[in-house]
Amino acid sequence: MEALVEGTLARLFPGRIEPIDLQRHLVRTLEDTAAQGAPAVSYTIRLHRDDVAHLVRDNPNLTDTLAALLVETARQLHVTLPSPPDVTLLPDEHLRPRSLIVTGDAVRLGATATGSVPAQAQLGVAAGGLPPAFLILDGDRTVPLRRAVISLGRRLDNDVILEHSSVSRAHAQLRLRFGRYVVYDLGSSGGTFVNDQRVQECLLKPGDVLRLAGVSLIYGEDQSVRTHAPAEPSRGKRDVDNGADRTRPIF
Repeated sequence: MEALVEGTLARLFPGRIEPIDLQRHLVRTLEDTAAQGAPAVSYTIRLHRDDVAHLVRDNPNLTDTLAALLVETARQLHVTLPSPPDVTLLPDEHLRPRSLIVTGDAVRLGATATGSVPAQAQLGVAAGGLPPAFLILDGDRTVPLRRAVISLGRRLDNDVILEHSSVSRAHAQLRLRFGRYVVYDLGSSGGTFVNDQRVQECLLKPGDVLRLAGVSLIYGEDQSVRTHAPAEPSRGKRDVDNGADRTRPIF
């Protein structure tokens, strides 16, 4: 049993929660459980009852649509699901409006399971390994990205520790998806910016300048050793931040 609790969205989405917000957290849960070798097949989304009411009213087939999204995402990530996924919306009186918690229950795949793949392949890492990506800090310090999930923040257990008072303890994450890194804001107080535009999540490309509160970083890739990455899907996702529209392929 894998239980993954996502942080509150109340500070991230000042308006109503929309289906795309649920999609984002479901995909993260699938990625995390797949990386541990046990992709979740049963998903529970807990929300305030008013949020459940408006979601179901506006999207009568929402849970079926979300389940289909998980099937397609698993296919693109080369993850074998032991059974068709199901998604449940559950009212929770203890949650504030515009907040949600996602849990994923997984059936661990046995050694003889057909079609099972290594954890790196499940996260879309190319056969040659991780992409030759890195971050440049303070203008001269280079930090190679050697994991599929990289945490950034002020807390000492982060992969990249940023000792700046304006940086949140758990500020942002870089996650590998289809051989490319995506930056996610983790509900930070100072915000996450890519090329001076505030984002909730964004697919990174070489040369992008990230700003986490008062700290700037440059994302780069060593093009001389860059292996052929999986083709990027044609669909895009919209970053939501007070009406800002920033679209890059996500899944």
